Amino acid sequence: MASFGGWSTARADPGKPVAVRWWGHSMVSIETYWNLRIIIDPYNATTGYEDPHVSGDLVLFTQENIDQSNQERVSGQPTIVHALDGDGSVRLLHHVLDRLPNESDPAWKDARRHVPRSPHAVVVTSIPSWRDDAGGERRGTSAMLLIEVDGVRIVHCGGLGQHALTNGQLSKLGRVDVLLIPVGGKVTLDGREAVHIVQQLKPQFVVPIHYRTPALKIELEPVEPFIDMLTPNYQVVRPVGNTLAVSQVDSSREESWKAVLLKYEPWAMPEELAALFSRKEAACRASQAVFAKLSTEQMNFQPSNGTHTPRWNSEHMMGRELGFFSQIFEQIDPAVPHIDLNPKQMPPDYVAAHPDWSGEEEARQMERATAFTQRFAYLLHGIDLDAKAPGSRWTTRSLLEQMERHYK
Repeated sequence: MASFGGWSTARADPGKPVAVRWWGHSMVSIETYWNLRIIIDPYNATTGYEDPHVSGDLVLFTQENIDQSNQERVSGQPTIVHALDGDGSVRLLHHVLDRLPNESDPAWKDARRHVPRSPHAVVVTSIPSWRDDAGGERRGTSAMLLIEVDGVRIVHCGGLGQHALTNGQLSKLGRVDVLLIPVGGKVTLDGREAVHIVQQLKPQFVVPIHYRTPALKIELEPVEPFIDMLTPNYQVVRPVGNTLAVSQVDSSREESWKAVLLKYEPWAMPEELAALFSRKEAACRASQAVFAKLSTEQMNFQPSNGTHTPRWNSEHMMGRELGFFSQIFEQIDPAVPHIDLNPKQMPPDYVAAHPDWSGEEEARQMERATAFTQRFAYLLHGIDLDAKAPGSRWTTRSLLEQMERHYK
């Protein structure tokens, strides 16, 4: 449990999975159950990486390197935050990215002010660091960023060049579930130096970043020296795409420590599966448009014939998609737990989950469900569309077709 200035972050809602995605170089996105999207260190074309076409609510820059400071790579209307001041000193960030129910846009607020938070708020804290092992004399400062959301603690090391973290830095970082650490040397840690930082922090998952790849035009060292020198306690895993799913974990369990070698390109959904997803999502958007026009009172309207309220219908649609797909995902990766938000079936037994939500917010909840399914769809890799999916009575094809009909 972390606190800053007496303001605790303990109100997070643990158990919801967070997606950590690597896009090459130091660019990482963090996508949450509440569908908040944080982009860190988006690169420019000089790196050699293609535009990943990502959108975000918040863009964070750990340093001011020209190859890692390109907010134009992020679409939408994100809040832009530079962790360094104009003089190169690290801004002491301790802020919250959140969107409260019935509010249309996310807000970025100082967490030291006792601001209201949803259970899915994202807390961002900066920790000053050096880009070299000489107190910044050669390369100056950088910021490490601690991201806390849904009980998960993620650290992006930025342009870290220190060979060892200080006791003060270790104290501020605390428990680390996911460590995103540069290993390519030249202007940051190399593989050997990065291993020492891993030994200091003992994260549950370590994700190497900022190293040589076939796409990169900048001269860096490859990732293999880092992997070769890692303690045997870390199992090396190579996912099919660029996404790591993580939920609240016990980082003291050494037997589950993993070094995760993400690809810098996302998993490519097969054409037939993509068509099924597209039709389901189109049907969901059409339903969202209907509910979004309704007021809170209209969502709670109880028909005189005793049938369901509009709110039950929106909860039921969203709950079935989340429930069915998370049931499958959990069988493949327990970091994506089963989420059961489906309401009671019979009208007399039904209790609204959020009776104060407007129709617009219920529509956003439906959007969160479809984003969740799309975000973790890479877990369907290699599963026959017409075979029963793991942990389900449905085939993937029949489930997607059923959800399309369900939303209509």
